[in-house]
Amino acid sequence: MSYPKLEINVRKLEYNARVEVRNLAKVGVTVMGVNKVFNGLPETAEAIVRGGIKTVAESRVSNLKKIENIDCEKCLLRSPLMSDIEDTVKYADISLNSEIEVIRALSQEAVKQEKTHKILLMIDMGDIREGIWFENKDEIKAVVNEIKALPNLEIYGLGTNFNCFGTALPTVKNGVAFRKLASEIEESCGVKFQYLSAGNCTSYHLIDKGIWPEGLNHLRIGGLHLYGMEYVSMKYLDEYYHSDMDINRAVSNLYVLKGEIIELNSKPTVPVGELGVDAFLQSKHFEDHGTRKRALLSFGRQDIPSENIWPVDPQVQIMGQTSDHTLIDLEDCDIQYRVGDIVAFELDYTGLLAACNSPGIEKAFVTD
Repeated sequence: MSYPKLEINVRKLEYNARVEVRNLAKVGVTVMGVNKVFNGLPETAEAIVRGGIKTVAESRVSNLKKIENIDCEKCLLRSPLMSDIEDTVKYADISLNSEIEVIRALSQEAVKQEKTHKILLMIDMGDIREGIWFENKDEIKAVVNEIKALPNLEIYGLGTNFNCFGTALPTVKNGVAFRKLASEIEESCGVKFQYLSAGNCTSYHLIDKGIWPEGLNHLRIGGLHLYGMEYVSMKYLDEYYHSDMDINRAVSNLYVLKGEIIELNSKPTVPVGELGVDAFLQSKHFEDHGTRKRALLSFGRQDIPSENIWPVDPQVQIMGQTSDHTLIDLEDCDIQYRVGDIVAFELDYTGLLAACNSPGIEKAFVTD
């Protein structure tokens, strides 16, 4: 086994997905499982499908190709590139859309491939990222009517998003406004939306508080089953496995990054000589703590930023990174580390994203 290595507990991920599907079904919400943080790993997509998720979403067509053989519905989680239309229809059953030119191209390609492609039409309710602006009702109606008329297309539903770019929170007010807008479009265009897809994992806070607006029946979720966390209040949910960054809690080992010690010695804590900038052109200040035992690990910032990982051994202290090395202080550790020993870290979402997208980090799947 080579290092650095990211261990993903697919049994616990499957369990989290099962809890998520069950709990959201109680309020009439269908889950579209977002797999994008894992960079299209089929093992993680398979885990959430075993947990009961019927549709897996990826943000890139290249990742949809990786999960092509998994028995589930697939969704492209952002608007297709015009240059990706052929592959979008080939590998995605559903795509998120807001541009009529793209929708027309999807229709043409779906006719060529003799497939029906589903459109989740995105409405921007205030987060100012993707979607037709909610006040432009005539435009929304015109697009819906054209989708109805175009061959080999089906309207999957009406969608919106919150909290990703503009940090606009999902609230009862904007949820009710979205539902009312959908009702107006349905009446005007003679359609019935199967799904009103009202956001991502941040929308779960309304369900957690018992104030979920009636009629909203779909969410595109990753973070909830990834970390068992409610992301607005930033609290762990008791039913789920977590990947904890709090050293006062028991680590559940949902995701663990492991690095190997490649050098171990004692050195001063202040460099000797005239100082310039580091490998990333940053000036640094060093405090003198005398000579300390420290180690070099076999991964660096090009793999994963040190601010997004936490040592499982709380006595290990991260000193910093270069592109290919992470430096740690071991002076106060009870464990007597040696060259070749493995040091484990927990990861937050950004760290998990970086690790899964780094070709220098091996991925391993555990079921303990």
